[in-house]
Amino acid sequence: MESIASVLKSQRERRKLTLSQIAADTRISLRHLESIEEGRFEDLPGGMYNRAFLRAYCERLELDQSEMLERYESEILPQAEKPSRPRPTIGTGWRIPPLAVWSLMLAISAAGIFLARKPIYEIFSPYFSRTAAKTVTYAPPPVTSPESSSPAAATSPDSATLPDSATSPDSATLPAAATSPASTTLPDAADGAIRLEVEGKESCWISIERDGVPALQKILEPGEVQAVSATEKIRIVVGNAGGVLLRINGKRAKPLGGTGEVVRLLIDRDSLSGLLAPDAG
Repeated sequence: MESIASVLKSQRERRKLTLSQIAADTRISLRHLESIEEGRFEDLPGGMYNRAFLRAYCERLELDQSEMLERYESEILPQAEKPSRPRPTIGTGWRIPPLAVWSLMLAISAAGIFLARKPIYEIFSPYFSRTAAKTVTYAPPPVTSPESSSPAAATSPDSATLPDSATSPDSATLPAAATSPASTTLPDAADGAIRLEVEGKESCWISIERDGVPALQKILEPGEVQAVSATEKIRIVVGNAGGVLLRINGKRAKPLGGTGEVVRLLIDRDSLSGLLAPDAG
């Protein structure tokens, strides 16, 4: 049977992905990915962290996570969890008291946890951090219509905050959209056919691509809303499916899944109708 390390490497190469791309998408360090593909699992933090790395890697490659974890356990754990039992020595040699042995093992384990806690925190902080990231709304920049220069625009609530634009005929030529943080950080697609709004109910890590270009990666906090527009398609990955609400083109989408569930979703013209809730207005 082909080893799990060679399976992951061959699947990655078949998809023409580099380890750097996998590291950017999964937030797993490059050296840990190299250890996984070379079968050096002893170089990883171990335990639940190894399984978390494998789940994220399989999720990115769209492989069956359960099958790969079973293969990992059948391949790795029998060697790690079945230490050879020492043969009893015959003779009158000195023996170390069991209490001293256990005390030494406990001290070594505590030291290992203390030394490894910083790398472990750096690896998993993007997924479990509760610190609110800077809010950036990726909304389409305002489009200036011919009517905006008419007298009616001077009476609107928005134009009331900019009295100079109603009195100066040259104000229509000023690049107002250039001062918008959203358009500077991420210009929206022109005439976007698909608009996605993501609202946080619980803290949730999200990653969004639009038309094949990375648009957003952050921790979405409760009550926070992020919006992205695209011409052809939007891909979104959420780390807590039960912690977000989606609206597509202003209509409520179906629930993505349960709390703590990782979901990857493609939104395009073909899948749009099937993603909306039956009672979406």
